[in-house]
Amino acid sequence: MPRSLLAISFADLIRGFTRYPLWILLSIYLLQSRRLSYIDIGIFFLLQSIITVPFSLVFGKHMDLHGRRRLAILLPAILSLAFVGLYLCVSMNLPVFMLFAAMVSTTILSQIQYNLYNAILTDLSTESARVGFFSTVRVFSNAGIGIGLIFSGLTSLVNPSLYFIAPIIGSLAEVFIVFKYIPETFHSDHGKAAVHERQTGISNVRILFVVSMVLALSALVSNIYESPMLPLYLASRYHYSTFLITGLYAVNTVIVILFQFRINALGKRFGEVTAYSIGLLLYALSDIVFGLTGAFALLVLNVVLLTIGENMTAQFSQVFISRLAPEEMRGRYFGFSSAVFSFIFPLSPFLGTGLLELFHGTPLLLWGIIAGMCFLMAIISRFLGKLIPAPGVSTDGNNS
Repeated sequence: MPRSLLAISFADLIRGFTRYPLWILLSIYLLQSRRLSYIDIGIFFLLQSIITVPFSLVFGKHMDLHGRRRLAILLPAILSLAFVGLYLCVSMNLPVFMLFAAMVSTTILSQIQYNLYNAILTDLSTESARVGFFSTVRVFSNAGIGIGLIFSGLTSLVNPSLYFIAPIIGSLAEVFIVFKYIPETFHSDHGKAAVHERQTGISNVRILFVVSMVLALSALVSNIYESPMLPLYLASRYHYSTFLITGLYAVNTVIVILFQFRINALGKRFGEVTAYSIGLLLYALSDIVFGLTGAFALLVLNVVLLTIGENMTAQFSQVFISRLAPEEMRGRYFGFSSAVFSFIFPLSPFLGTGLLELFHGTPLLLWGIIAGMCFLMAIISRFLGKLIPAPGVSTDGNNS
């Protein structure tokens, strides 16, 4: 494994460990400590993501003009300060508007960092190795998430705010990793002039927009389990503790680690777009199970089913965009796609909490609606194969 890939993977492990559990802890904190309604919590998460849109566009252009490395070092340093503010807001129960400001600042910086690492990974990988590179990072990230969920669940038994210290330390560790092990990957021979002079044809913009919309809408309905809806549903309807809820999410990470590379083989065998559509169908099936039972043992098995669907979809979103992006405009393409996601995907917590508010008493109808939307997107996503270049074909139509 190349040293740079290992460094990026380890940095992602740290981010998964220290940051992922925060949204679960924040959802339950806002419900139980701040007494916000489901809708209010959904609006909280919706607004904090939509605000990231202009920043994704601006910094996507910046990393194509000025390179990746300096930004990669600066972002985690600033993030450590932002997480200090988030910790103080939670531990001291500061006013809600201050908590929202802290959440927004960490989300903006984290989204820019996510786009940046997608561009770096695309720079580092060849077309044939790209799915493997993104999958490797995803496996490391989920290993970190699993560890983080266990520790956050344990600390919640003592004091939930303690875990908000973790991303402060993790971000500082990232500064060291990037500084020492990740080189500049944006090659000067692409030239700033190429970025200024090259005009993307309107057909390419339309294709990028359509592909990003389909991926974002698919993520909106399939990843609703990663919105406040599922923790709130389990906590309010079945009175599950934070420890048990984080335990279910930990099962998710274990399955990712065990099966990601094996499921990648299905993408090669049946085609990546077909595998993506099948993954959405598995999401729909798991949603039906959530509506039928609250038995913990059955929910564990259902999380396994859900995660197999996730393994068949998650890594392809970045790979599909990387196939559309000209080499000298990867930052812009990922930034544009991220902006589309930031308009659509944040509706997930609002959609989920809204449905929960309306149909909490009829769980089969609640989850059946979500399953129906996943099924619809599975059908629509089949058309992506007509828009995305096949593996080994560049955006200019030449073999790479």
